[in-house]
Amino acid sequence: MKPLLMLLALLSLKLPAQILVNQSGYLAAEPGQIKAPPGQTLLLKSASSDGIIATLSPPADGWLSLPIGLGPGWYLLENEQHRSEVFPIGLDSQKQSLMLLLRAFHYQHAGQPLLDPATGLRRPAAHLQDGRLAHDDDLHPQGHYLDASGGWYDAGDYGKYLATTTITAARLLDAGQQAESRDPLLAQALIQEAQVGLDWLLKMQRLDGAFYRKVGGASWPELVPPHQDRQPRYIYGVSTPDSAKASAVLAQAARQLMPAQPELGQRYLAAAESGWRWLQSQPQQRIDWHPGDDGGSGPYIYNQWDQQPSLQHDRDDRFWAAAELFLTTGQADYLEYASQHLPTTIGLFEWKDPSVMGVIHLLASSRAAPLHALLSERLLQRCRQLKTQAEASEFRIANQRFIWGSNKMVAEQGILLAQCASLSGDRRYRQLAWHQWHYLMGLNPFNQSFVTGLGARPVRNLHHIWARAAKVSPPGMMVGGPNEDSQASIAPKGQGMLSYVDDARDYSVNEFAIDYNAAAIGLIGQLLHGPGPHPADTAASH
Repeated sequence: MKPLLMLLALLSLKLPAQILVNQSGYLAAEPGQIKAPPGQTLLLKSASSDGIIATLSPPADGWLSLPIGLGPGWYLLENEQHRSEVFPIGLDSQKQSLMLLLRAFHYQHAGQPLLDPATGLRRPAAHLQDGRLAHDDDLHPQGHYLDASGGWYDAGDYGKYLATTTITAARLLDAGQQAESRDPLLAQALIQEAQVGLDWLLKMQRLDGAFYRKVGGASWPELVPPHQDRQPRYIYGVSTPDSAKASAVLAQAARQLMPAQPELGQRYLAAAESGWRWLQSQPQQRIDWHPGDDGGSGPYIYNQWDQQPSLQHDRDDRFWAAAELFLTTGQADYLEYASQHLPTTIGLFEWKDPSVMGVIHLLASSRAAPLHALLSERLLQRCRQLKTQAEASEFRIANQRFIWGSNKMVAEQGILLAQCASLSGDRRYRQLAWHQWHYLMGLNPFNQSFVTGLGARPVRNLHHIWARAAKVSPPGMMVGGPNEDSQASIAPKGQGMLSYVDDARDYSVNEFAIDYNAAAIGLIGQLLHGPGPHPADTAASH
């Protein structure tokens, strides 16, 4: 990054504030928040006619609400010095944002040709021969072929991982369940996309129930489209954390799909129960890792940059699996395990610790009523902490750790706040949940939407091998965002929220990942559709 540009970035919070808006738009019935310089009269105008609709007076902190009840259309705000980006108001704009985030998954489908009529983006099917075992294991020799084709490319490279596939599919399933009563077609689209990941998980399961961790090359791909990446692709060893996460999401999917697709639901459930039986044979965390396994793919285990305590055990993963299996089958032994391993603190839903998904689902089911009081208090305690952090933030975001994938963390914190709004009836949580979405969509120091193709000033320089090689710009991809570790040494280091640059070379801040988009979908889905009914109480018994 050029010194002058870096200096301007670092000083941006101290310069006169721009008029910042959520570039994806606002709902007419919600008090949409904007941020503008205090002490300057602000004019709300129609973007098409430039006619003045309202005169606003920003308070000392610059935050104010748009008038409620504005009709559908395009608007802008201006004062004597600044003009905001144009933004829409109306339900359709936010639904379209969700659909754009969902459509991005099509560009990540492995083993399938791409022919996108909406954008003209296209490429042939690739990586149809995934893969060969990288090492001997309990059942197969090194080099043994197993069909591990399909699934999603995880991010800007061509690796495929259980760690992120599981949590991504779970978020899409939840979003589909929430949308079901209000928008059945959207719900169907979300669930069908989740099945891309779920069906790949079945291919990654050994006959003894264990799940392999990932698929990738021995070296990172060159800057070529996937069909030109012809290096051998390997399947890497089993692990208890990944097997537990796979068992959890497959049990969740079985519960959700059983009424309409009983055969598929039973297939998912059988795989989940087989995975649990294997876990019972492994009393401690086990990860079949060998030196060199991460030469061409991410580790997704405890490593130099990911050192959370939850990565040194698999209790959080097993808890999630037990919770989902109980809610799907009603079997008391699963509830007993989950009850004995309840998380003492509530974290974010991520591959490092997915336990909160089990907490949310248990809270939604009358089957787990004896646990509700304790789990509710722990969840609300976490949300009170997030509320305090958000109210102290200049941009009203709860996140205080700007590391790899900070935008995903913002989205997941928003989901927790929205959950607590429903749990407590306190609308302040819902307002703060909206603020997390506003930040991602342009209400940030860069006046930029962190999603390609979304908003007036979106990310333009995505770190994505296929996009860079083909010189295309796939829309709907949310990037990782500010990262003060700046592993690529391009974005400024150690500057918190300002450690970001829109540069295609910077994988540490400008790479897309499937779980980033899933978190964003989960957040806007919560805000549009609310918690919604959960299938736990209507699950088929087994």
